[in-house]
Amino acid sequence: MCHWNIVNWNCIIRKETLEEKLPAEEKHALSRLQKELSEQKKVGLLFTDADLEKDITFFLSGHHVKPEECMLLATEPEEVAWAKKDADADSDSDQLTIIGYEVPDFSKQMPLSNVDMLLLGLEEVDTEFLLRTFQRKHHLPWRILETKRCYLREITLDDMDDLFDLYNKKGISDYIEPLYERQEEEEYQRAYIENMYGYYGYGMWLVKGKDTHQLIGRAGIDYRKLLDEEIIEMGYVIAPEYQRQGYAYEVCQAIMAWVKNNLEFRRIDCLVEPGNEASLGLLHKLGFQETEKIKQDGKIFRHFWYFYP
Repeated sequence: MCHWNIVNWNCIIRKETLEEKLPAEEKHALSRLQKELSEQKKVGLLFTDADLEKDITFFLSGHHVKPEECMLLATEPEEVAWAKKDADADSDSDQLTIIGYEVPDFSKQMPLSNVDMLLLGLEEVDTEFLLRTFQRKHHLPWRILETKRCYLREITLDDMDDLFDLYNKKGISDYIEPLYERQEEEEYQRAYIENMYGYYGYGMWLVKGKDTHQLIGRAGIDYRKLLDEEIIEMGYVIAPEYQRQGYAYEVCQAIMAWVKNNLEFRRIDCLVEPGNEASLGLLHKLGFQETEKIKQDGKIFRHFWYFYP
């Protein structure tokens, strides 16, 4: 789900470097992508001039946009080299987002180290893919899904105050691990954002009110090894003032649907400490089935799983 109001960006495509090289199926995919960009009111810029620097400079000044607001679909190593040549080595903030596209049956290989994403074809590329590549480059959180009353998005380091406020509320840490001390937690979240979100594309997200944008809780899925098996585990916590209002059920239902539509896992697991009656009731309502108890991290957990039909 794309949310165009949260970021301003433009897609730059050089017509000259594409038209003569693409096989028919790739030309069709490119035409579809250009149409999608146009419908979303993103700028698809088609160049005919061979002077890349002249064309992009003219585009930036003519549209009053900055390099960091643009994405370049590059098919030539020379294009990548030009886009990188003036970039600050210590910062991505003023750089074009560069997607390298290795045109089929074209001899030049794209330098992996200098592109933010490498494509081997355009068939599976859409505007959401482009937007999320742009957001990841500039450390902007993905907005994952919406429910009737909430939206779920990735956490950022700017959310630390709200996160600590949530975990300091009465009863929140009764059945989940507390946060680390502030500095250690920030280091943990920084690594989590880079590695979990960056590599897997999912994780634990913030639950925010659609109308108020206030923090309602956290929920999401984590990849983990359980005994000798690789699983995804669903987790959730709702602030006390929002409990007993159906938020956990609403959010977890949406997460389960998201997993079905976006991941290859056909099962979701949940581990619940004995005595956590609210979670036990929720899982039964969601259709989870209980299996054998598991000892994990020195604790005994009741183990539930849900299989997709």
